[in-house]
Amino acid sequence: MVVCLKVKKIHGEDAKQFLREKGWLDTERLIGKTEKMYLILPIAGRFDKHILLKKFPGSKFEEKNLQKIPPHQTDLKHLLKNILTEEQIGELVRSYDVIGDIAILEIPPRLDRLAVSIAWAFKRAFPYIGVVARKMGKVGSADEEYRLRKYEILTGERRLETMHKEGGLMMHTDLGKAYFSPRSSRERERVAGLVKNGEQILVMFAGIGPFALVIASKNQNTQITAIEINPDAFKFMEENIRLNRLGFAINPVLGDVNEVLPKLGQKFDRIIMPFPEKSWDFLELAIKYANKNSTIHFYAFVREDKLNDAEEKIKKIAEKEGRHAKILRVLKAGSYAPKTWRYVFDVKIK
Repeated sequence: MVVCLKVKKIHGEDAKQFLREKGWLDTERLIGKTEKMYLILPIAGRFDKHILLKKFPGSKFEEKNLQKIPPHQTDLKHLLKNILTEEQIGELVRSYDVIGDIAILEIPPRLDRLAVSIAWAFKRAFPYIGVVARKMGKVGSADEEYRLRKYEILTGERRLETMHKEGGLMMHTDLGKAYFSPRSSRERERVAGLVKNGEQILVMFAGIGPFALVIASKNQNTQITAIEINPDAFKFMEENIRLNRLGFAINPVLGDVNEVLPKLGQKFDRIIMPFPEKSWDFLELAIKYANKNSTIHFYAFVREDKLNDAEEKIKKIAEKEGRHAKILRVLKAGSYAPKTWRYVFDVKIK
């Protein structure tokens, strides 16, 4: 018998994703379901009942006899068992990304001697993967201004260029030339769902265009200005706009936001600032070009115990521009370091 979260089917996919992110989903067992309303999700390890019940109303906990998934020769955990401990396997499985046909691993230095063996296990588990690479340093380690990270290719083709699919959209990129993170996909969906008909939207630090593309694909009666300073990322964004036939809604602009926005002379109903490393340096500029009753989605790395300080700082920056800022919501949008998260602050500007 195993403890399970019995969750309504309408919340099923969100619940599975949330449990995976927290490391609470028992991926070695089959997922159950009732005839009509519920999914039965097996839970592994320690978990917080209160968080789950609050996040998924109408859910309950039950003990069920869910069968284990039989291991097979291409199962990732099964392939890693001869290389790593259970704890190390759990850490790796939670921290890797797949961008197109490239798997990006986070392998700590203590496992350097096993890096190639780990890479081969990934290749066997996912036959469609053409490249397995590992992160070498933080975002900005290769180029701080363009947010480029260093990578080491462990096995497969010697390239970092790929075609990524997200929600039916095609995104061409090269990880050595342009920043892109698949971990923000749910956040992009969330923001796109908040957009109202006819909005004028600004995406600062637009990269290869993921925020602009997702918003335009779901809200066709909007106009999006997407500004990017990296010429390589900008070329990919232009290509991605053409690939997805969204040129009618997105205006890509190459340049520094500090120089581009004064030339445009336009104000916006919604501003997206996906640059958590340096977003504080640009918040005053964003507020200056925000319409009355506009919304700014402001991303920043903040310690858990400094959230109130961050909210007050946002309000003071708005006051400096003669505006009033109201914090609508604060959400965790990704992990960064112990007790430090990438938060998104949804801010109403009046």
